[in-house]
Amino acid sequence: MNKKLLVVLPLVLCLFINVMAKDYPADDVTVIIPWGEGGFTDVMVRPLAKWLENYFGVPFVIENIPGGGGVIGSIELQNRKPDGYTIGTTSFSTITSKYLSPNPPDLDKVETVAHVFSIPAALTVRADSQFKTLEDFVDYAKKNPGAIMTSNSGFGASVHMYTLMFEQVAGIELTHVPYESGGDCMTAVLGGHVDATFSPLPDVVDQVRSGDLRLLAIATLNRHDNYPDVPTFVEKGYDFVIGNYTGIVAPKGMSREQIDILADALKKAIEDEELRSFMLANEFKPEYMDPEGFREFLNKTAEDIDYLVKELGIVIVDD
Repeated sequence: MNKKLLVVLPLVLCLFINVMAKDYPADDVTVIIPWGEGGFTDVMVRPLAKWLENYFGVPFVIENIPGGGGVIGSIELQNRKPDGYTIGTTSFSTITSKYLSPNPPDLDKVETVAHVFSIPAALTVRADSQFKTLEDFVDYAKKNPGAIMTSNSGFGASVHMYTLMFEQVAGIELTHVPYESGGDCMTAVLGGHVDATFSPLPDVVDQVRSGDLRLLAIATLNRHDNYPDVPTFVEKGYDFVIGNYTGIVAPKGMSREQIDILADALKKAIEDEELRSFMLANEFKPEYMDPEGFREFLNKTAEDIDYLVKELGIVIVDD
């Protein structure tokens, strides 16, 4: 083959890809939610899809595929064509399904697009607790291993895992007391039966607003808009970002150009005042991570959970 032709072909191919990327998306985009209608992911993602629809001028069509604790829809997503016209959501349960399902989805079979929002965990104590700051809590725990009692929603459930993860990060030992639900975790703190809980914000927000409970720290990258005076664990020196997150992923093989276009749009969506206000009003934390940042976040979360299971012998349960 002519050497000049060999040089020209890659240039033509690059130009073709760039033109295609500029026209993307040119048709309907399916958004797979591996949960049923009316769940918190569905309720939050629908306005996000509508925003993208208005932004791009093409329909973003929600396809709910529930079943298996998110497993069925997640596997369906990774088996779709990587043409940029099917994307979907992923969450904390996608990682934990590895230990709950005989045929779990594989995070290596999807492309990460963006982290969009979360229901973050928060370290919560009674308003009259001796622990006024996160530093107070950690210092006391280090000097008195096992003396601090924390509530969780059952051994192996998410709140239990959040607590165990922070123990590893902070180098402390806490006493874990299981209850039936997140609401019970909050009630146990309120009644003085335990000292603290790492429950999701929605489980404790009413009591925080009433002044009965106090937040010591929130497990987000940046401070929560609704609680600007509450520090993050990160700013206090702890690599602890956890909660029931939601991010956008796509079938493995979707082009980088398409991923970047969607990621940029999602960043703009998260910054949109109306959409952001809607999420915050429902106690969701809008928080963007780019494709690389989101992949790093997923990998670290998966490694942390794997450690809890293999090294500490934790048996994960579905909550």
